[in-house]
Amino acid sequence: MATIATTNLWGGPAKADADAKPKLRVALIGCGGISGVHIDGWKRLNPAAKIVACADPIEARRHQRGDELGLAKEVRFPYLKDLLKSGVEFDAVDICANNAAHCPVTVEALNARKHVMVEKPMACTPAEVRKMIAARNRAKNNILMCAQSARFQNNSLHLAEYLKKGVLGEVYYCRAQFLRRRYLPTRIGFIDRRISGGGPCIDVGVHMLDLALLLMGLPEPVTVSAITPQKLAKRNDIRGWWGEWDRKKITVEDFAVGFVRFKNGSALTLECSWLANIKEQETQKITLMGTEAGAEWPELTIHGERAGSTTDTHLKYPDDQLGGHQREIAFYADAIMNNKPSPVPAEQSLNVIRILDGLYRSHAAGKEVRV
Repeated sequence: MATIATTNLWGGPAKADADAKPKLRVALIGCGGISGVHIDGWKRLNPAAKIVACADPIEARRHQRGDELGLAKEVRFPYLKDLLKSGVEFDAVDICANNAAHCPVTVEALNARKHVMVEKPMACTPAEVRKMIAARNRAKNNILMCAQSARFQNNSLHLAEYLKKGVLGEVYYCRAQFLRRRYLPTRIGFIDRRISGGGPCIDVGVHMLDLALLLMGLPEPVTVSAITPQKLAKRNDIRGWWGEWDRKKITVEDFAVGFVRFKNGSALTLECSWLANIKEQETQKITLMGTEAGAEWPELTIHGERAGSTTDTHLKYPDDQLGGHQREIAFYADAIMNNKPSPVPAEQSLNVIRILDGLYRSHAAGKEVRV
C-alpha cells in the first residue's frame, strides 16, 4: 500500500506525495453534518488518501456529499451493505452515521476486513463497544479507532506530551467541563435517546472525558455517582440559539454531573450541559491537580511552587492552523499506511463509554454504581 510521510505530532500531516500509488481508498458512511469536516480532512491528504464512495439512507444527503466529492452516481449507496455487494474496492471506512448505527456498521465493516474510524461516541453502551472490539480481534490486522477530535487539537497534543515528563507528580483529581448555555442540537438524531444514546453526556461530555482521561494517564474507572436530569428542555419559555426543537420528542438529559473514582485512588468530576443558566455561552475546560503541580486546558498553564513562591507557567507552541478533525484523519491514515497501532485504542474508548453509561445508570438508581 502507498505511504504518506509520518504524521508529525506537532504539525499534522506532511504534504502527500503526488506520485503515491495506489491510494488509500476510503468509504464515507453517513453523510450528515459532521461528515463535512471529515471530508475536509480527507481532501488535505489527497492523492495519498481519497474518499472513493459514500453511503447514506437519505438520498438527498448522500448526493450532496457525492457531488461535493466529485463521486460518480454509481458509487453512492444507501447502506454499507450495498457498497460491499457492489464490488467497489476500498480499504477503510469513515463512519459518520448516527450513534445507534455505530456498532452494527463498525462490526459489518470489520467483518469485511476494512479499517474503521467511527465518530464519537464509539457506541451507546459498553456492550456494543465490546462487540466492536471482538470484531476487531477477529479481523486481526485491521485498525479500529474512535474519532475523538479533542485529543488531536494542537493544544491537546502539546499538553499530553508535556505531561509525560511527570511534571504534575501524582494526579489525584481532575475537573472536566463542557457547558453550554443555550446550544441544544435541534435534530431528532440528537434528542431521541433511541438514536443518540443520550444528551450532552454523549454529545459533548464525551470529548472532555476522553481528553481528561488521557491527560490523567488513563486510570482505570471503578465507580460513578451522577445525576443526568432534564430540567429545561421541555419548557416552552426556554429558547435555543440554534433554533427550536420538538419538546414532545426530546427524551434525553439536558444537564449532567458525575463523580468518578479510579482504581489508583484518583477522582474526576464531569459537568456537561446544552441548556444551563450560566454566564458564558460555552465553557470547555479541564483542570488537573497533582502533588507537584496542576495544569489547565485549553489555556496550557502549569501551576506549582518553587523556592517558596507559587509559579504559573504558560506553555506556548507554534500553531499549524489544523483542527482536531483534520488531524485525527491524518493520524488514522498514517496508522493504516505505515502499519502503526490505532491512534485511539478501542479499549480506551471502552472506558469512556463505561463511565458515561455509569452516569445514566447512577441517575436511574439514585446511588453510586460500579462500572
